[in-house]
Amino acid sequence: MFNPSRLRPSLTPVVGQMHRVLRRRFPDALWMGDTNFPVVALTFDDGPDPRDTEALLRVLDRHGAAATFFLIGERARRYPDLVRAVADAGHQQGLHGYYHRAFPLQPAPRLAHSLRQTQAALAEATGQPPDQYRDVRPPYGVFTPSTLKALCGWGYRPVMWSVVPLHWRQSARQTVREVVEQVHPGALIVLHESLPGPPVARLADEILPRLQDAGYEFVLVNDLWRTVRPGEDV
Repeated sequence: MFNPSRLRPSLTPVVGQMHRVLRRRFPDALWMGDTNFPVVALTFDDGPDPRDTEALLRVLDRHGAAATFFLIGERARRYPDLVRAVADAGHQQGLHGYYHRAFPLQPAPRLAHSLRQTQAALAEATGQPPDQYRDVRPPYGVFTPSTLKALCGWGYRPVMWSVVPLHWRQSARQTVREVVEQVHPGALIVLHESLPGPPVARLADEILPRLQDAGYEFVLVNDLWRTVRPGEDV
């Protein structure tokens, strides 16, 4: 049973206020799910990575948790076996650009081409149709209104965040504490592969049981889209 008293309240009200403003300003993106349901989506950016991906899959399997991986196309072509492993484990995969480059710095035709390349790389690795991969997270979380308008016009679904610790710049203890303090029903949590700092699999291994003990269920980004209309003030 969900027990919010098991979790400490967020210590970042300013971030929360900014998040509410962004959700209202950019309603076509997914920022979080419906706060009436004790579900969260755990997501990983910047993969696949030979150090982190398989370790993450083992941790997720051990805890019986679902996750969504936002992959870089160039890395997916380099490590197609890891892309297949993520798909075979039942996790969702989304797009993070063909290279890790800020979307607003790319001309629209080049950005559209890079996303198609990334779709093709995932499709070739998994045998699934390219248009299955519609969810997109902009690298660095950087976007403009015209970026989001273009993504939606091309048939993609922009996916943002509600909890994103800077785990590559701080201790594992601090990162776990931040996630536990800031999590909420419908949260969209972002961690990263292939970065310095504490191993991301270790972080996930500590975060997952804490949130599960508090009554949260881990779901895919696809599931969050189904719980709330994009931009709805929940």
